[in-house]
Amino acid sequence: MNRRSLLRLSAVALCLLPTLLLAGGCDRAELNGPPDLRVGRDECGECGMIINEDRCSCAFLIEREGVREHVMFDDIGCLLDFEHQSNEGVRIIDGFVRDHASRAWVPVDTAAFLMADREILKTPMGSGIVAFGTRADAQSLRASVGGEILDYQQLRPARRAWMEARFGKERPAS
Repeated sequence: MNRRSLLRLSAVALCLLPTLLLAGGCDRAELNGPPDLRVGRDECGECGMIINEDRCSCAFLIEREGVREHVMFDDIGCLLDFEHQSNEGVRIIDGFVRDHASRAWVPVDTAAFLMADREILKTPMGSGIVAFGTRADAQSLRASVGGEILDYQQLRPARRAWMEARFGKERPAS
């Protein structure tokens, strides 16, 4: 290889080096699991309020336009309302709620939910819904505040019925 060819090859390699380094840096692991909640800084994806109470916070891991992100909520009612609305182009991948007692993240599909009178069981947006990692923990609070213990599949229609009783039946989209 002559000197001129070696210089050209070196110049091409130097030009490609930053591109190769940047491409390697973009190869991140796919987003999974619950978010890192920043109480007092993160905003509810449904009502827009700042999340100031971690015991009632929750989140969805969604995919929008091929990008995964967390949408956080200050109240389980907000999470349910977000899910109920037609969020075109949004795919819900996973959901997480905070255990009301331990404040640990719990998958929505395994959590036990206590839905009680909103005047007795206070939550940030007044849903009266809190989550627990176990049914026994939910029963412990139920003994003092009343209400009904539900799994996530039961909670969704219960929230819809409560919303319709409080605000009236939704009009179908035209």
